[in-house]
Formats: sequence, C-alpha cells, structure tokens
Amino acid sequence: SRCDGKFASSGGMVYTEFDENVHVIEPFNVPKEWFDKISIDPGLHNPLSAHWYAEDFDGNIYVIAEHYEAQKSIDYHAEKIKQISKFLDWHTISNGAIEALIDSAATQRTLGSEKSVSELFYERGIAVNTRVNKDLFSGISVVKSFLKSSDGRTRLYIFKTCPNLIREIKGYYWGNGDLPVKRDDHALDELRYYLMH
Repeated sequence: SRCDGKFASSGGMVYTEFDENVHVIEPFNVPKEWFDKISIDPGLHNPLSAHWYAEDFDGNIYVIAEHYEAQKSIDYHAEKIKQISKFLDWHTISNGAIEALIDSAATQRTLGSEKSVSELFYERGIAVNTRVNKDLFSGISVVKSFLKSSDGRTRLYIFKTCPNLIREIKGYYWGNGDLPVKRDDHALDELRYYLMH
C-alpha cells in the first residue's frame, strides 16, 4: 500500500471502483463531434492494443472500439486501425492520416530494422504522438477518478465490444512491492496515456 493510503494492499484488485453493470454499456451511435483520440500500446510479440476514445460535452469518456492482437506486423496493425477508423467514420488530419497517441517506447528502433515503430506507423498513415505521460501511480489515480470521482460520478464508459480492455481491468491486481502485477496490461497502459493526455 502507498503511505498516503490511496491504494489497497498487495494482492487486491487495482481498480476496485470498476463495476461491469455501470461501466460497460451497449454500443450506441456516437456523435462524430465526440470523437477524440486513438491510443495505442504497441506490441510485436505482445498484443498491440488500440482503442478509440470519444468525449461528450460533459467530459464523459466512451471507449467505443478496440483492436487487440498479438504476433502481427505493423502493416497488419496499421491496416486494421484504418479499417476500424473508416467503419467509424473517424476524423483524419490534413494529409488523410489518422492521429493516435502511442507509448514513447515506440520511438526506439526495433531489432533488425532501421526504423522505429512510430516511423513505421507514420509511413502507413497513422500519425502517432509519442509525448505521453507514463507515470504509473498518477495514471492509476486518474483512471480511478474517471471510474468513480470523489463525488461518486462515473465518467468512463466502455462499449461491451471492447472485451480485452474489460478483461484487463478486472484482472489487474497489486503484486508485492506496491506495484501492480505487470501482466495483461496493454490496454490499461494506453487507457492511462489517453486519460493523462
């Protein structure tokens, strides 16, 4: 547990505020003007996780689409992200590229490649922004406040068509040494990057 008493002791669920009956909702037609950002946690052997986030005029966040797959190439992922974006009629920037947040680790060159993951995405029409805040504890606090604010308000809703994010939230536990167990947290990482953004 953290000394300020904000977090539960080891072994407990990290996001105790999460309630499937409240936070997981049936998909609905999201107005285009709510469309906000895509957030990506890149994985080559690990799953790549991407979600499409929308925000209504009251500051509520809706996670409306998911792409989550392991052992695939950047070509494959970029194509999938474009397909889902086209299906949603997602907004693009001037050159027709799709904007997304991505883990800053994506700027590192991969083994056997002269180009980084972010460069490879850029070339395939996904304009990634690697300036994300990766601070784990402030990120967890922010996610918790969206799940349930101090006045009891819920501000994060997840479409039930995003099963991997839902599964990760439910399976995220504190380990020993005051840190969450680093396993099955790819969607949770990009959820934090988005909410911290």
